[in-house]
Amino acid sequence: MSEISENYRNTDLEIPQYLIHHYLTSGSISILMNSFVCYLLIFRKGRLDTFRFYLLAFQVSSSIIIYFQLNFQIICFICDFHLSFLMQLVPFFPYVIGGFAVGLLPTFSILSPHYCMTILSFLVGCQVNMLTICFLRKHQIISNISGKYKLSTKAHNFIAMLCLLIPITYSIPFHLTGKTRNEQFKIIEMNYPLFHEKFLQLTNFAIYEFDTMMKTFATIVLIGCVQSVNTVFLLTFQMYKALVICSSSLSKETLEKHKSSLRSLIGQFLVTPIAVLPAMLIVSTIVFPFDGAQVFTWFMLIIMTTHSTINCLVVIFTIPKFRKIILFWTKEGRKLRRIRMESRTMSFMGNRMTRNSFRNSMS
Repeated sequence: MSEISENYRNTDLEIPQYLIHHYLTSGSISILMNSFVCYLLIFRKGRLDTFRFYLLAFQVSSSIIIYFQLNFQIICFICDFHLSFLMQLVPFFPYVIGGFAVGLLPTFSILSPHYCMTILSFLVGCQVNMLTICFLRKHQIISNISGKYKLSTKAHNFIAMLCLLIPITYSIPFHLTGKTRNEQFKIIEMNYPLFHEKFLQLTNFAIYEFDTMMKTFATIVLIGCVQSVNTVFLLTFQMYKALVICSSSLSKETLEKHKSSLRSLIGQFLVTPIAVLPAMLIVSTIVFPFDGAQVFTWFMLIIMTTHSTINCLVVIFTIPKFRKIILFWTKEGRKLRRIRMESRTMSFMGNRMTRNSFRNSMS
């Protein structure tokens, strides 16, 4: 009997209640945080100009690219909501390749666990690639101002379309890894015969094999990750160089605005591994199994569901306008309130003078 055949009996097929409780808690916090950030981006935008729409497309249209970004601006929130409420994944890894789902979609037989997994893998890829498009958009703005490192329209559109297509490209082979219920029970009979009766009592589960389609999926995901990291690194390097070159010709306020939005993007990209790395580590337990790996995968999912909330905190604390609103008791916050009160006073006086002028002209 092989090592895997001996070890699969240690797999726990019970639902870990603490993981479900975390899903519900983390998902609720994510809804509140994302709603607040969307409110800030829409109604407290300050001087973020049209770039706020690209940030909004990552959290929650002009040209086709803006249309896609506005539709994907909620992608970060949707991914956590899908995992925390609609799916609620409980993996069997490492010795049993699969898992079951206890969320709303599988419970009410709306979607199978495999379809839920396909959607989750697609949404995780969309997070990374939509943020890459945000970098691309910011690069276009800065390069137009500085006149340096300009991308041709064809190159810009090619990179944008590549980012949009990668999640679709790897989702197709992953979807093709799905098995019918009869095929899954054949795999169970062959690889996990002692669990046959237990699986008969489960309804919402999915069993996989590390076949050609699964290897294709893993390869495309790896290529996509390398492409995103290299693209973001190159664009960031060029943007900083362009800002240094044109810093003398820009006002201090304009320069700080671009630096602030760039810092926010970099911060969001740095927390992206919270969504991607746990998924990769979960899959890696198949290749490198160890004692306690199943509990390890559950904790990786706990970390994964915090990405949206942490990303919201990054957005709030890397954009000065939002940071001042939150930290209202600080010197920055008091200064912002004073400026807003002065602005309202000036606006009121202007409106009053306009009304008086209108009355005088009518008399």
